[in-house]
Amino acid sequence: METSKNLVRELNRRRVLEQVFSYGPISRSQVSKNLKLNKVTVSEIVAEMIDTNLFIELGQGDSSARGGRKPTMLQLNADYGYVLSFDLGFNYIDVMMNRVDGFVLTFEHHRVGEIGIDERLAFITDKAHQFSASDHKAHKLLGVSVAIHGIVHDNKVLYTPYIDFQDKDIAQILSDELNVPVGLQNEANLSVIYQRDFESREQIDNLVCISIHKGIGAGIIINNRLFTGIHGEAGEIGHAVVYEAGAKPNHKFESIESYCSEDAILKKIKEQTDLSELTRDDIQTLYYDGNEIVGDILDEFCYYTANIVYNTIVTLDPAKVVINSNLIADIPELMDIIRGYIPYLTKDKTPVELLSNSRYATLLGGVSLIISQVIDVTPGELNFARILAESKLATS
Repeated sequence: METSKNLVRELNRRRVLEQVFSYGPISRSQVSKNLKLNKVTVSEIVAEMIDTNLFIELGQGDSSARGGRKPTMLQLNADYGYVLSFDLGFNYIDVMMNRVDGFVLTFEHHRVGEIGIDERLAFITDKAHQFSASDHKAHKLLGVSVAIHGIVHDNKVLYTPYIDFQDKDIAQILSDELNVPVGLQNEANLSVIYQRDFESREQIDNLVCISIHKGIGAGIIINNRLFTGIHGEAGEIGHAVVYEAGAKPNHKFESIESYCSEDAILKKIKEQTDLSELTRDDIQTLYYDGNEIVGDILDEFCYYTANIVYNTIVTLDPAKVVINSNLIADIPELMDIIRGYIPYLTKDKTPVELLSNSRYATLLGGVSLIISQVIDVTPGELNFARILAESKLATS
């Protein structure tokens, strides 16, 4: 019986915290009304939150239309602490520092080359110590998230094609060094978490984000919860094989990644032109200059991307598909071409959109992941949309 009471109280604590986080400044009475909870229960939970410094009381709000005493407004204490989010790319490490409410304090992009895992871990710990010594109000590090371009399960890296993690338990290593929780997650999964928690202002319970970068992956939200499968492999759509007409049983099939990842596009353009050194910016320039070879290769890219989107739609039937691709963000006209190539089984077309903030999406998804963990709320129940607007990040 006592255990049951504790579970109910913990659930109520989470719900009150989610209300103040997402809708503050808000009064106790409004929280009580929104959650249909007894005012005494809400007041007791709020008192505990104030004692732990997670909530602060602001000035009085407006009284109701019937008059009466003005309510005292509550808000999350944004200076309670901060979190750090890292994206371990093939040859770069991105770093973001955020207050506990999600507000972006700093962002850094570091070209580090193809360094090993020990050097990457040293980079993360050094950065964390630098930030802890810096002068900012949110002086307490609460947690760290790390984006992995590979398969993650139970907070461990199971597979990545670009970095040898040497079977190291990097979450445990970093947690021991920094004395805070450390959460690992696949990059595409963090992108869909970003879309859910920062961008989807309407209630979208079923959502897929397809990330097309050096590789291809999909983050999947089902019933407002991240779906990763039994072994963390759900969404590894870049490894889906491409079947050729007349292929024999012993034929070596290619993956879809070999046709429409950013690496595949760069490789094709290099092979069909005399350009040995090529960047994504060069592709953008060549496309807008009317280069026919680049135009044909990108048209093929759009065709295969449309196939990926179609297969995703008929497999999962999501409410929306979002594409996270810096290449498409650089050349947004490609989205219309992709949409034109997508077949539909019914007249009800699934919306297919470009992720609006591809440069920061992975990091911000990590921010939501680790904040939900350190303040102990249900993932997917915090709304960061307002704080993103206040952060005024430059979209790409």
